Amino acid sequence: CHRVAIPRSGAAGGIRRTVRTGKPPSVQVRTDTRRGHSVTLIHGLEAYGVDMEAFAAHLQKALATSAAVEEASGSTQAGLMVQGFWNDACADWLTKIGIPSECVQNQAKKGQNQKKAKQASNIVKS
Repeated sequence: CHRVAIPRSGAAGGIRRTVRTGKPPSVQVRTDTRRGHSVTLIHGLEAYGVDMEAFAAHLQKALATSAAVEEASGSTQAGLMVQGFWNDACADWLTKIGIPSECVQNQAKKGQNQKKAKQASNIVKS
């Protein structure tokens, strides 16, 4: 069993909470290359009722990068596309918005991992 919270639309608003049987749905975070540029793709958010437009806007501000919503078409499902290799940061933000960490699958291709934060050379740690 797992618990799902889905926002209600309309005038009533609020959140509808339900308990569903079975394994909770997974969210895939993976890195890829599109038209020669590196991107991070996030799929499977619709099962958790995440407002993808609002989450994309939040990631844009938090990561200082571009993020867009990909609509579902034919064989592909709807998801988010974030410019750059932000697989670790996106996985962290997914857990912050309430998606269980065991349901987030971080699938970075070899050599396409998020770079570590650099520290300025003139700063001395005490």
